Amino acid sequence: MKVAVAGKGGSGKTTIAGTLARVLAQGGNRVLAIDADPNPNLAVNLGIEPETAARIEPVPHSFSHHSKNAEGRYSVGMDLSPEEIVARYGTSAPDGVTLLLVGRVESHQAGAG
Repeated sequence: MKVAVAGKGGSGKTTIAGTLARVLAQGGNRVLAIDADPNPNLAVNLGIEPETAARIEPVPHSFSHHSKNAEGRYSVGMDLSPEEIVARYGTSAPDGVTLLLVGRVESHQAGAG
């Protein structure tokens, strides 16, 4: 089963996603929760201490590559398998949930808005 939680800002998406992930995991399901928000807060909602959550390494954007073939068509490929990404960047949360952060801003440029 795959579940996505979407909605406008401030509508409770993180609370719903975190609660659903924990309940499903408590029911014996394998759960991979993915926080794709540039300001990630799902870790704390899953029960990870804020200090620990701040140190979680996000999946870098460099795990994929872009290429262009002879006809000029672009494609995107992954340099790591999904299993390798989870093994390398997954963080264990209470109740058996595994968390991946994929939206955190990795760096900023001086003077950028």
